[in-house]
Amino acid sequence: TAALGFDNFVVMRHGLPPPETAAATSAAEAASAGVLTAAVVANAENVTQAGAAMSGSVSSSSRSSSPSSMQLGCYFCNDVVAPLNSTIDRTLDQQCTVARPGLASIAGALSVELLAALLQHPLQGHAPALLPSSAAAAGDSSSAAATSAATANAAAALGPVPHMVRGQLSGFSQTCMAGQAFSQCTACSPSVLQRYRSEGWGFVRQVLQEPSVLEAMTGLAELHRQAAAMTLLCSDDNESEGLGDETVSERKPQQATAAEDQDWTEL
Repeated sequence: TAALGFDNFVVMRHGLPPPETAAATSAAEAASAGVLTAAVVANAENVTQAGAAMSGSVSSSSRSSSPSSMQLGCYFCNDVVAPLNSTIDRTLDQQCTVARPGLASIAGALSVELLAALLQHPLQGHAPALLPSSAAAAGDSSSAAATSAATANAAAALGPVPHMVRGQLSGFSQTCMAGQAFSQCTACSPSVLQRYRSEGWGFVRQVLQEPSVLEAMTGLAELHRQAAAMTLLCSDDNESEGLGDETVSERKPQQATAAEDQDWTEL
């Protein structure tokens, strides 16, 4: 995926489930469709065995290059709302239709190189994410992990593969980042994938007509309600504290007036 702003861009690959999970899912889909043949079973076993074999050689590499056992996210994992029409009630610059002249070429070239590096990696779509050296050191600084990471990177013909590349032309900077998959993502969460596998285009048509279906299915609607309730609660607490301060300030003049009345009575 490549996305453009006015002077910034992001190029990223989408994360995949672990190899054994993907193999089991493929076999289950084939079985439900009634086409579970010996070839399908053999392919699932080969994928699982390959994933297990590679995990021994790159597991520590994965821990040093990205968070341990982290499934990489997709483009929509950072959103907490369902995708909507981004061209309604927005100016041209907000619609991402205005960009610096060289931005699309830069993002397109990086997309090609990212795909080429991914296809040439031993783990292909399951390749661990590349992070800056400082982040890798913070995750795991052991010499054994560093050695294993170097071995895994050497096995990749075109080097390690980042999860996403973010760049800005305003400062001519470029950074490799990694993001974890969001369990309530409206695109790659288990509930959405399962619904798509079972209903196919009918589910897509329903989502296009009513995007709120995704928010209800993934639990984002409930998350929004909880956030709104917390905001209201904090607002009520602040108002209560303000009323308490006002009550105290009102009591002081009343107490002073009562003392003055007593003094006049004594006189």
